[in-house]
Amino acid sequence: MRNILVKSGPITEITINRPEKHNALDGETLSQLSSAIKKASTDKSCKSIIISGVGGKSFSSGADIRYLYNIKNETEAATAYELFYSTYKQIWDSPKPVIAAINGYCLGGGNELAMSCDFRFASKGSTFAQPEVKLGLVPGGGATYRLKLLTGLQSARKIILTGETIDSKKALSIGLIDFIVNGNAITSASKFAKSIDSEAQSYAKRAINSSINFYYEHEKEMFIKSLLSPKTKELLAKFLNPKVR
Repeated sequence: MRNILVKSGPITEITINRPEKHNALDGETLSQLSSAIKKASTDKSCKSIIISGVGGKSFSSGADIRYLYNIKNETEAATAYELFYSTYKQIWDSPKPVIAAINGYCLGGGNELAMSCDFRFASKGSTFAQPEVKLGLVPGGGATYRLKLLTGLQSARKIILTGETIDSKKALSIGLIDFIVNGNAITSASKFAKSIDSEAQSYAKRAINSSINFYYEHEKEMFIKSLLSPKTKELLAKFLNPKVR
């Protein structure tokens, strides 16, 4: 089964297809997502891109915990970080406007995926969080530098350092999302996509995004250190096997 589904066209729909895992992101899923973004970004018939999660219950619950737990050394941790970073950077650098259509859970690496997009549509029942600290982790998909750009420094600090979960109304009020919609977010995102498919808007996106320089090395270093910590491995093991104490 493909972890990423693609419906090509003027509005290319890219869908995370791991409903049994709440559309969690592992290495294979990220690799497929990266390939899909690259292909759509160079497709002349594609004017805009929508990213969503299959099933309607989760946009993405974030990094697959088993994927992280199985990382054993610094080289593997660095490779995982670079895969998240490079995939999300492709979205940020894409000449096509990219829209996140969020239904349900948008957590951790899933929230960071949405933040790398140009616009975020969310259904009323969607929830958002960077819960990594609760598992002894530092966010590894850009939250430490991209979240404060959207929400302001103090809101970003609170979300990351407390791991709190917020609803779509709160997410809208702090700038984490752009629109709350009734029903499925994909429908509204598709309508919006048709209004932002001009060449000038593509040029404008690239001008805006290229003027923002992110320094990610500190996040990478702290992510690797936290992931390889014995305490973090213990917390990840308990998450995977909640009956074990």
